[in-house]
Amino acid sequence: MARTSKKKKTEQIPVSRHFHAGIYARLSVDGTKACGQNNSLQTRKNESIDTQIAVAKQYLKEHPEMELYDCYTDLGKTGTNFKREGFERMMHDVRRKCIDCVIVKDLSRFGRNHIETGNYIQKIFPFMGVRFIAITDGIDTFETKSGTDEMAVNLKNLVNEMYAKDIAEKVRSSKRSHQERGSYTGGIPPYGYQAEWINGKKCLFICPETSGIVRDIYDMYLSGKNMRQISRVLYDRGIHRPGLYRKTGHVYQQEGEVLEQWTAATVKLVLTNPVYMGCLVQRTACVKQYNLGNHNDVGGRDYTIRQKTHEPLVSEDVFFQVAAMFEKLAAKYCNTDGFSKKVRLGEDIYAGVLFCGDCGKRMVRVANAKKLSSGDTVRHYGYYCPSSRRLDDLQCPAKSINKNLLDELVKTAMHQEFALSGLSQGRLVKECGKQAEEQKRQLRQEMVQCGKHQEVIKKRGSELYLKYHYGSLSLEGFQQMKKENEKFIQEMEERKEELQHRLDRTEQELKEKGKFLRNLMKCNEKTELTKDVIHVLISRIDVYAGHRVKITFAFRMNGLLVKGGRKS
Repeated sequence: MARTSKKKKTEQIPVSRHFHAGIYARLSVDGTKACGQNNSLQTRKNESIDTQIAVAKQYLKEHPEMELYDCYTDLGKTGTNFKREGFERMMHDVRRKCIDCVIVKDLSRFGRNHIETGNYIQKIFPFMGVRFIAITDGIDTFETKSGTDEMAVNLKNLVNEMYAKDIAEKVRSSKRSHQERGSYTGGIPPYGYQAEWINGKKCLFICPETSGIVRDIYDMYLSGKNMRQISRVLYDRGIHRPGLYRKTGHVYQQEGEVLEQWTAATVKLVLTNPVYMGCLVQRTACVKQYNLGNHNDVGGRDYTIRQKTHEPLVSEDVFFQVAAMFEKLAAKYCNTDGFSKKVRLGEDIYAGVLFCGDCGKRMVRVANAKKLSSGDTVRHYGYYCPSSRRLDDLQCPAKSINKNLLDELVKTAMHQEFALSGLSQGRLVKECGKQAEEQKRQLRQEMVQCGKHQEVIKKRGSELYLKYHYGSLSLEGFQQMKKENEKFIQEMEERKEELQHRLDRTEQELKEKGKFLRNLMKCNEKTELTKDVIHVLISRIDVYAGHRVKITFAFRMNGLLVKGGRKS
């Protein structure tokens, strides 16, 4: 008997069927915002959407069995996912049976994720009885007769996805190149600044009309006003919030204009943006990064920090004082957005070694949480002297320093010290290895001692049993001493496990430290300082006004890793 195929055959749509079509058009604008030509760009975007719709309407004229139900568009939306307003509206009409035919100019307009695109074309649409047409690609599921067409669709979808990945990588590379030059790669400049293109570089300049308002906001917050009170003051002064300022072009309310109050969130954005102390914190990936997941905390590789890229509106001391006030507020109300525990604090690698050069007090770290335009949140760290906020005779001159600048100064000082000390890369790594081997030798020796203690106690247990057996020790005394011996043996076993863990950790730290030191000797910019390396190589760092630092290293010219070394 002939075997029947278990594969479901796609039911062919009758030729006489009449279709209600929905035209879908999409345009992505990845990487184009940096061109600085918004008006002409908007014109080109609209023309492209109109062109796609025009091509589809011409196709409908040539096919009388189809009539147009509606057009669905997504402007400035990536094709790597299907969370688009226009697309979702179209699918809503598909589910309502309003349309049973989807027409696009080409597959790339429908989507650039080959898995989801293929899922819609080959599974979802056939199941719902919907015809799909990609005009320039020559795809029409009504006319599909063999598996060859399905293979062609999959291949085209895969090429479209690879194109999206390639574009995202090129945008990221271009963006990083501009950021390395200190160029502002954002869209609308922050309130208080204006952006200008100079020799292919987008620079920020102080806006004379709004810069004073930014400074007033900082002064009011430091004087004790909260964000709602600041918002009220700005409203009473008739100052437009940033959105209306960009729309009207007026800082203060003019006759006939509506005045809207600043929100507390907007005031907070001004108070927490490092741009106002002359620092740019920018994400290196494009906003529509390919397959970007949920917005999260991003690591150091995902964003860049550039110091002194433009003229500041407030000093670092003022900015960090405000940041410290926010952290204090967050400690009291742990659910406060922005400075809450939702944004993880990184390890303080300078804890215990960073001091004020004038008063000798430990420098205090403050963390500023900035929300990027992509929705991700990054932490920006700095240090300031707590005695600078005193009001009595013990007040210390104001001083502060950014962590990124401190990292650069420490790396530079290390390179110079290594060169002056005549330390070679091999010798430095070798000496660190010797120190680690000595630590491991001591750990192994203690493990052996724990094992010997266990053997002694076990032997003592046998002797106790003999004493009990021959009547020289009572049952109660035997049980009590046995219990104590078992407890001691267990403690020794736990101690051995702890020592083994430290042994494994020392081995791992040795590898990481060796890699760090090799990169440091090579002046690798990507070398990341760690707390262990800082505390091994440096005894003390003193910070003075004007970002001057004095570093006391933990080794001397002729002796590596000897505490109490010379100063740099």
